[in-house]
Amino acid sequence: MKKILVILIILICISLNAEIRAMWVPIWEITTPEKADCVLDDLNKNNVNQLLVQIRYRGDAAYTPNKVSNFYANHEKQYYAIKDSLFDPLEYILERNTNKDLEIHVWFPTFIITGHNLDNLPIGHIYFAHPEWVTCDFSHEKMNPESYMGAYLDPGIPQVQKYTKNVILDIISNYNVDGIHFDYIRYPDSHYGFPELALEAYKRDVKFQDADAWMQWKEDQITNFMKDIYLNVKRISPKIQVTAAVISNLDEAERYSQNWIKWLQEGYLDKAYLMEYSTSTSTIEKHLNFLSNYDLNEKIVVGLRCWSTAYKYPANKINEKMKLVKKMRFNGFALFSYTGIRESEYFKNLKIK
Repeated sequence: MKKILVILIILICISLNAEIRAMWVPIWEITTPEKADCVLDDLNKNNVNQLLVQIRYRGDAAYTPNKVSNFYANHEKQYYAIKDSLFDPLEYILERNTNKDLEIHVWFPTFIITGHNLDNLPIGHIYFAHPEWVTCDFSHEKMNPESYMGAYLDPGIPQVQKYTKNVILDIISNYNVDGIHFDYIRYPDSHYGFPELALEAYKRDVKFQDADAWMQWKEDQITNFMKDIYLNVKRISPKIQVTAAVISNLDEAERYSQNWIKWLQEGYLDKAYLMEYSTSTSTIEKHLNFLSNYDLNEKIVVGLRCWSTAYKYPANKINEKMKLVKKMRFNGFALFSYTGIRESEYFKNLKIK
């Protein structure tokens, strides 16, 4: 009896620590039932065991806000490319997924709130409703949506944190997902963070103000938000995994106020997904060797580039990187992205195992 119990414990531990083979699927790939079916079919045929499906693009929804419960106010509008107003892509995917080995995680861009083209934003979008929430640079110039990947709400504004938290907890409360995966959970760059509402909060919080105190305060805004979200998600559903796509280079991550190592060490992030998008296997190996010094390999998934420019990045180079991740005993890999794989015709040569 004791022997059987030991075997069961070992099997449970193996299951809990099974290697992740994830894929990021952008929102435009799930705008119709036919597209969503194609995604599920491709992932099941290619041994993927975790779907990171984007259900928010830029302050919008590929799900139904306040679907059953409206305890957490969520007024975000449907993603503009979904033409059927009754179609709920997230609900459809959850219902159509019959593979018990394929986990469904919602991919949630956090503080980024626009793309480059504001014409795609609906009337009443948060960017228009609360322009004072958009981050500013040190000259108090509001962030231009055409810069970077789009404009951000400022993480240092308490109202922004409350608004974003409500949207997140609304999704978690109304859908039976396996995980929530945060993206853009950071500042857009080090010289942002200067809207008036954020500066007012900083002055309330920090007595002795200097450059170091300012950078630490900004980091604390992201870290405390992450911690608060983690605790609230686990309160609603302890089984839901909380993960984030992170800037893999720690010096770069510091520039964006994203101290993800601390999040893992202190236990308010289940796993970090590195955005390790170099085409060079040796460069990635060198960086992963460095990160191994933190003894967090079991909590790190390595995100790999899966797109090509003029077909100059063959699938065997991706296979090489997947083998490297397995050899170095990280918790698995995530492929970015489904769109890149289809456009580069990688599926026929990728060896996802």
